[in-house]
Amino acid sequence: MSEARDRILAAARALFLSGGAEALTMRAVAERVGVTATALYRHFEGKEALLEAVMREGHALFGSYLYRSLEVRGGPWERLQDSGERYLEFALQQPEAYRTLFMQPAQPCEPGEREPPGGAATFRFLVDRVRECMDAGLLREDGPDAVALAIWAHVHGLVSLHLSGALGVEEPAFREAYRASVRRLFAGLAP
Repeated sequence: MSEARDRILAAARALFLSGGAEALTMRAVAERVGVTATALYRHFEGKEALLEAVMREGHALFGSYLYRSLEVRGGPWERLQDSGERYLEFALQQPEAYRTLFMQPAQPCEPGEREPPGGAATFRFLVDRVRECMDAGLLREDGPDAVALAIWAHVHGLVSLHLSGALGVEEPAFREAYRASVRRLFAGLAP
């Protein structure tokens, strides 16, 4: 990736974080980067392409954390638990990327339109870990998509509360509380 493209993406990401998709305009990005709006079109077709690139970049980074759980020794249970740890690590080590992906309103799309870049793949990853655990008798059979959504909602809620400062605890105490809460969630999903 070129240095100019990197600077454009960084400016777009900052605008998106500060004001959502409405704040991300080609003119605003150009002002932050110090170029004309026309110059941006050498790198991106328009605002939609720029927003897609920001999201794709974030999902690739998230995937680089999440997919490490496939390397964990053990079986499906260990991989599922480690996926929760990777989610936590991503959020704490990359809070800007986390907020970009998971704490901004989703862009509306019509039925049948393409899915957001990368988002479906990372959710499918969690569904696959849940399905592996169900197949091994480690989680009760209850629809892998629904269980994956419940797990994601749980960990997302905890992380979002921490990142927003709503819990008012330091990171070590939050890590401990997160892990205890996830253990309780998994215990409730056991057969």
